Amino acid sequence: MRQSLRRDREFSEGERARALAFLVVGISSAGLGFLAVLRLEGASVFDGISAYQLWIIAASALGGLAALFLSGDRMGQAGVAGALRGVAGAIWVTFIGAVIGGTLSLPLYGTMFGPFIVCVTLLGAPLLALLWATNLIAVHILMGVYQRERDSIFAVADSKAVDPNDSLTARLRGRLV
Repeated sequence: MRQSLRRDREFSEGERARALAFLVVGISSAGLGFLAVLRLEGASVFDGISAYQLWIIAASALGGLAALFLSGDRMGQAGVAGALRGVAGAIWVTFIGAVIGGTLSLPLYGTMFGPFIVCVTLLGAPLLALLWATNLIAVHILMGVYQRERDSIFAVADSKAVDPNDSLTARLRGRLV
């Protein structure tokens, strides 16, 4: 019997960070979609949820996940330029995710009003906007772990050969006594 390659392989730190970033975006997008549904229909949290409302929540999560995937390397870059790219990536994830989620929930009409509904929901609840921004900052940090790991794999190796006697203990031997 042939075993799967994934069973024997453990995920690296960067892969786990990327998976966690996608999980954070998926759950946050689903929560934002749920609150948008409640805001649009004037319902309360404890009212029953219909199959269509459940689909809007699932479409919101799928839209956020697809937008994070499509954001490419906008999230997770280091430095000031990376932070600016992270802001652009956060805006990208927010609005492209709303376009994709809106299109999935209600084609054409949802494509147009998805970003508008997200804007109104975030502007109407500043605490929710703060939580959304905090989640996207966390995603930027998590994707930074993944980007650093990916960049280290493709980094040019140092041309200087490593001398086994050039360790810290060998250099400090005799100086501490």
